[in-house]
Amino acid sequence: MTRESESELLSFCAAQRGDFCADAWTRFDRVEKREMAAVCLFLAGVDWFGHRQQLEKIGRGLIEQANTSFAQLTSLLGFDCARFSNLLKRRIGHA
Repeated sequence: MTRESESELLSFCAAQRGDFCADAWTRFDRVEKREMAAVCLFLAGVDWFGHRQQLEKIGRGLIEQANTSFAQLTSLLGFDCARFSNLLKRRIGHA
C-alpha cells in the first residue's frame, strides 16, 4: 500500500465514520479493491470504528474471488494495521 493510497483511505474512512454508506465502500475507486478489502476487514475487527458487520461483509465480498485471508492480504499489500489505526484515530479526533 502506497502512502497515497493510505492517505485516500484515511480521508474516506474518517468521512464514513460519521456518515456511513455501505455502497460507498464498494464504489470507491481511488484505491485497489484489495486495499479497500484490507481496510474493511481491519476496521471490522476493531471496537472503536463501528459498522463491524457491514464492513466484514463488504471486505469479504471484495476479496472473495482472491481466496485469501486477512493476514495474507495485509502481508501482500504491506498494510501496517497499527500505523493505519493510529493515523485514523488522530484524523477522527480532528474531524
